[in-house]
Amino acid sequence: MKLIDLIKQEKKFFSIEITPPFKNKSINSLFTTIERILPYQPAFVNITYHPLKITKFTHDDVDIIIKKHVNPLGLCAAIKYKYNVEVVPHFVCAGMNKIMVEDTLIDFSFLEIDNVLALRGDPATANEEFQPVDGGYRYASELVSQIDSMKRPKFINTEDRYQAIDFCIGVAGYPEKHKEASSLEKDIKNLKRKIDAGADYIITQLCYEPDTILDWLDKIGQVGINVPVIPGLKPLTSSSLLLSLKNNYSINIPIALENKIMQAKDKSIAYDIGIEHACDFSLKMLGSGCHGIHYFTMGNGKDIVDVVKRVF
Repeated sequence: MKLIDLIKQEKKFFSIEITPPFKNKSINSLFTTIERILPYQPAFVNITYHPLKITKFTHDDVDIIIKKHVNPLGLCAAIKYKYNVEVVPHFVCAGMNKIMVEDTLIDFSFLEIDNVLALRGDPATANEEFQPVDGGYRYASELVSQIDSMKRPKFINTEDRYQAIDFCIGVAGYPEKHKEASSLEKDIKNLKRKIDAGADYIITQLCYEPDTILDWLDKIGQVGINVPVIPGLKPLTSSSLLLSLKNNYSINIPIALENKIMQAKDKSIAYDIGIEHACDFSLKMLGSGCHGIHYFTMGNGKDIVDVVKRVF
């Protein structure tokens, strides 16, 4: 089922995002997380992609590169058919050329996966400028355009005569701007390019202030962006998580919320504060015209359950 069709039903929903485990780990912990949340009926499971986390070594004079995470294609298939739930894989520019993009998308289509989230991806090394591979894309809008062109159909490989492939395409939005953008206005122009290239919906970066998202929604509407937006959230349930998110994401955390969590006398109090904020945030977003909330698990999913059973 295409997500845009789900959104058009105008029923409130939630989705979750998970990260593929490393290959030297068991998949059972990931399945346990999903199974903990499944009774509350997530609309879809979003699966991140980390093409740049690799191991390099030489064997018999041959240089070998191995991705450290499990292949997302196999993981998508396992989750979709084991649990009968829609899966939405991340699809990134990083580490892929145009031929690889096309070939991998055909594989996803073969598995009857109808939705993708198109992203640029991160630089190979933190604080470095993003560099596409030879024959690859520098911007997510270019990736969106290629995915959209497959609907017509337009393929690089014309020998096999593929039928049209019609993906529902999501993209990322940044209510507090992307960390590399010089201004929010320029970041919104970049978002408009992705929408004009064929994107159907937007999932936002983590954000903890509803008014920030509402103000941003007004701004993107003024430039003609009118596709559905799904706010993204990770419940802030500990001081360590709060500090980690502040250090790794370009986001602002309301000072009152930060003070409450940092000054909590014990972990259970901090946890409850974070859950209460996440519930309030979700209800305000749902009451402001957004039909869904996207929750980042980053763990065993217990916090997500404690939110969705009160909100949905």
